[in-house]
Amino acid sequence: MRTKIRVLSAVTAIPLALSACGPSGEVAAADGTKSIGFISQAPRNDGGFTQFGLAGVNAAIEADKNLKLSSIVDNAANSQEQIQGLESLAAKNQIVVADGASFNKSVAVVAPKYPKVRFILVAADLDAYAENVTSVSAAVGYNAIVVGAVASAHSRTKKLGMIAGLQVPASGAWYYGMAQGAALENPNTKVVQTYTGDYNDVGKAKQAAEAMIASGVDSILSDLDSGSGGVYQAVGGSASPADVYDVFALHCDSSPHIIGSGVVSWSDILKNAVADAAADKLPAGAISYGLGTGALRFEFCPGKGTAEEKALVERITKDITDGKIVADKGVLLPKPAYHFEQR
Repeated sequence: MRTKIRVLSAVTAIPLALSACGPSGEVAAADGTKSIGFISQAPRNDGGFTQFGLAGVNAAIEADKNLKLSSIVDNAANSQEQIQGLESLAAKNQIVVADGASFNKSVAVVAPKYPKVRFILVAADLDAYAENVTSVSAAVGYNAIVVGAVASAHSRTKKLGMIAGLQVPASGAWYYGMAQGAALENPNTKVVQTYTGDYNDVGKAKQAAEAMIASGVDSILSDLDSGSGGVYQAVGGSASPADVYDVFALHCDSSPHIIGSGVVSWSDILKNAVADAAADKLPAGAISYGLGTGALRFEFCPGKGTAEEKALVERITKDITDGKIVADKGVLLPKPAYHFEQR
């Protein structure tokens, strides 16, 4: 169960001599330090999307002595909590990272009030251009195409499933990409999808996975955070053999049934974005990271994947980066009408 929003300082004190907040939200530091605020819709230690994103912010800080993480707000589940959290962070930081697709509306409300603050919106775009907002996303649909092809080749029943938390475009991209990749490998492979309403609810994820397995699905892509534990439980307790494919990172030790992962290095993406923002080199608009950046890739767990399946990964990945495979509708997030950069 999610708890109420809370703001925790990452340092015990911020001396007044070092920082001062103006009415616009601009933070001036006498020693040149730039402070960062981080807000997420999930717990900071969710074992997935949020935890990896926060790790990227910390990596940028470790590489630059003039950066510091001043505050973290997590479990900001609804719009009121998100707006309050963003305003709290913007009032005392120069860079604010809004980690999650559900923040696009709240960032649009808060950012104009703090024109001197650079907002980094993760995994979603704004409806309209804002001079102090940069949205960063991963073209996860490309990764999903590779996952779908591998899962189809490995499947015995030729029926695959995708389980996610919220029915947002970023999660939908995993489904549509998986369906496209499966069809490339075998036009007769079917892909179904289920949304539990929560990326961290283990019980709901287990129920969804059990229902899929009962319907004949033998390969499940888990677009979940800690909720993936429910998928592992369902597969591990099933009399019918089933496999799991993760997203974001490899969790091979979590279940012997995990074949591999459509790795999305949010750590690398956030490290890059924060470093550019600190150097005033991050352009306003939208940036999407693809397979060519190395931030996205498919990886097998040790000992998993046949030689043919590994060759399939290389071929599909190359065909995507070379432009031979064009994403179907829904595989990629819609490009915004303003400045957009595909990396």
